[in-house]
Amino acid sequence: MKNKEEQEYLKLKEQNDKHKQKCKKYYQDNHEAALQKQAEARQTEEHKAYMKEFRASEAGKKSARISNWKQWGIISDDYDALYTKWKETTHCEECNIEMVEGNEGKYKKTLDHDHKTGVFRNIICCSCNVKRGNNDRGVVRQTDNDYNLNRKYKRWADNFPREKWALKKAFIAISQF
Repeated sequence: MKNKEEQEYLKLKEQNDKHKQKCKKYYQDNHEAALQKQAEARQTEEHKAYMKEFRASEAGKKSARISNWKQWGIISDDYDALYTKWKETTHCEECNIEMVEGNEGKYKKTLDHDHKTGVFRNIICCSCNVKRGNNDRGVVRQTDNDYNLNRKYKRWADNFPREKWALKKAFIAISQF
């Protein structure tokens, strides 16, 4: 009886292998055509209208936001909970100022994360995020003297665009006097 089960198993395995080979050949023969067909389908007005409607929906906005977070390297155990927190947060968790929606402004909503590990920290305003990011990277704020020196160099470099490196060395040498 054991021999019969083994024979049946080997027969099924052989059928499975043949099926895999057939599918692989079909894939190899038709993959380019399938990609072309999908690309053409995406160009139809019907599909474009559907995508426009989807992107405007709450599900589309959520999907785009989470995809962006993942592309930026933000790591979270539960992106749905993170998105819910994002939507519900109205004040900066650092300075407690009311944040604005959208992509512009000093107090726009920002998802703060550690750039080395990618781990989410909290939701803060853009101003606090810049300060925290500079502190993480060890960036030292420019002194007023350095700031003015850089502005003078930039104006000078605009008037003499060629050989900027030699120009910068000369400018630094002149400004040290």
